[in-house]
Amino acid sequence: MTRLFLIGLLTLSLASCGVARNIGNTVGVGQGASKRTTVEGNGTRFRARANVQSGDRRAVTITVTPVAADPDGAKEAGRYQATRYCLLTYGGSDTEWTIGPDQPIEELPVENDTLTLEGRCTQK
Repeated sequence: MTRLFLIGLLTLSLASCGVARNIGNTVGVGQGASKRTTVEGNGTRFRARANVQSGDRRAVTITVTPVAADPDGAKEAGRYQATRYCLLTYGGSDTEWTIGPDQPIEELPVENDTLTLEGRCTQK
């Protein structure tokens, strides 16, 4: 009887691992949720998204909105999203920027209140 109980308990615990992983992806935890994030800073909520191309998944384009409310906060939300994507996908947080958050906001592409950053995850 005890053996049957332990086997049942083990089976349930293994089955629940998949359920927990799926629930985690919906609430923003785990690798499956790494492409979209809401970041709050200075009272502004930014929506940041990592877009990757199928040919080169290390190359990432980050879009952040709204920019007009706090341009510096939007740049940092973009940096955070790139760091999060690279860390969860490749295990390292470094990003080599081609269009990055360290540039002045005037030099960055902003269209329809959306900031676009481009970089590449450098972790091997």
